[in-house]
Amino acid sequence: MPRPPSAHAVVGCGRVAPNHVDAFRALDGWTVAWACDRDPATAAAFAGEYGIPRVTGTIDDVLADPDVVSVSIVVDHAQHAGLVERALRAGKHVLVEKPLALSVEEGERLLRIAEECGRVLSVVSQHRYDPLVVGLSDWLSAGLLGRLLYVRSVLEASRDESYYKDSYWRGTWEGEGGSALINQGYHCLDVTRAVCGELTVVSAMARAGELFGTMRTEDTLCALLAAGPVPVSFAVTVGSTVTWRTRLEFVGTGGTVELDLDHPGKLHRAWGNPELERRAAALDPAAEEASPGTDYYGISHRRQAADFAAAIASGKQMAADARSGLAMVRLITGLYDAAGLPRVPAAGGA
Repeated sequence: MPRPPSAHAVVGCGRVAPNHVDAFRALDGWTVAWACDRDPATAAAFAGEYGIPRVTGTIDDVLADPDVVSVSIVVDHAQHAGLVERALRAGKHVLVEKPLALSVEEGERLLRIAEECGRVLSVVSQHRYDPLVVGLSDWLSAGLLGRLLYVRSVLEASRDESYYKDSYWRGTWEGEGGSALINQGYHCLDVTRAVCGELTVVSAMARAGELFGTMRTEDTLCALLAAGPVPVSFAVTVGSTVTWRTRLEFVGTGGTVELDLDHPGKLHRAWGNPELERRAAALDPAAEEASPGTDYYGISHRRQAADFAAAIASGKQMAADARSGLAMVRLITGLYDAAGLPRVPAAGGA
């Protein structure tokens, strides 16, 4: 007997929303039933472009629909915690774009609510599902890199002044909770942590309030972290002339792997022993489809949505669950503290 359809709603119709529509439409038996945005005209235009049947300017309509099983929260950072809580308490499963929240205390609260309500809560970490990242984790587990000596994780990006000036939330501590680190650099750091395990902050340095007059938050942050005994260098900037370039390098006594997270992902080096090279050659990430949205977002939202749906159906633990999202909030908070940058409470959302 076929399964009954599961309805999903997308709350927030901005840059990454097309990836959520694509991801849930790729699931057997799922439909995207609602497009919701604080600007009803934006929601209507998005729904028209992607053929979504119902449109609203308020999340109340979405949460009142008994057919809606789950929602994507794809809004500005400061609204994440408030909207996630409302959706969980309304009985919906939640997939929220990073970060989970702007403070550790808010993140811990959301985890408790998800557990109390018996609902799946997941933070978007799509690159954890990239074939190259999964392959690298397997190669490390199999000992194909030997003893890990050091890791380097870098994102070089460019954002112009209009990106911040024309936004009501970007470039502010209250709305974005930071900038280069919490927004652009998040995924490089998240993948590094997923591959290496928990990271501790040794030192950090940042530059804030200097790139544009309208941007109060950091444009550049560099840090030294540790994965147990392994040194990890991390750097991110949005002040480069390069639009988007990532590099993750893992150097061990038995082999070296260098890759990027840019769509469709590229393995630059896998060198050191025949088995590592054989397994690396078997991966062909360039064969992946083009992203439905911004090219470097990739298509792994589909893989995370499939993991999310499986968790709803069976209760299985996700590769990118709420606890990993909370750990990232703790790590980012630690980096900002080490760099001497201010922390502010999240503004919440309605």
